[in-house]
Amino acid sequence: MSKILIIGNARPEDLAKWSELIEKSDLIIACDGAMKNCAESSVAVDFLIGDMDSISEETLQYAESKNTEIIKILDQQNNDLSKAISFAQNLSPQSIDIIGVDGGRSDHQFANYFSLFECQVDTTLHLDDCKVIPVNKSNPMIRSIELEKEFSVFSIGQSFGVNLSGGKWELNDAELSPSSVGLHNVAVADNLIINCSDGNLLVFVNR
Repeated sequence: MSKILIIGNARPEDLAKWSELIEKSDLIIACDGAMKNCAESSVAVDFLIGDMDSISEETLQYAESKNTEIIKILDQQNNDLSKAISFAQNLSPQSIDIIGVDGGRSDHQFANYFSLFECQVDTTLHLDDCKVIPVNKSNPMIRSIELEKEFSVFSIGQSFGVNLSGGKWELNDAELSPSSVGLHNVAVADNLIINCSDGNLLVFVNR
């Protein structure tokens, strides 16, 4: 069981702030153009995944020289993050962390949130101001959290049998619709537990 880190096409200077995550990861996957930034930041990459439409021949040669396994996937039905998540899950990881996907076009960022629901293991998308955790029937959330830490829970579509404990406002077998109702809850316990019997939730935990 390994801890896998997926790196999106972040700027080289942005990778430095995630140095602790990088150091603690057992395997690192770079999405397409992220390889160039990893090279410039001396981040060792185990796998390079994508359609290779935003990577130079020079960077590809660099990856090969560093024994990075290159996995070219031409499927245009899924974005590079989805491809990386699918590959990572086949490695039976303990957890998946994702960084470097909070820039670029807004529609790409929105698609990244939906890609999280393809995860069947403990997954965290790291943004500058928060952590984003997907929750569904097969992937409940049980996380330690600081007291008074703010968090929000949003339903993507209709969700049923939603339970939330550890927050100021708890839920018990609730039904949630897409709305702003779940904004600004506050942790009142050391552990935050969220699950649902059907549907998909996104949990945003402030930094």
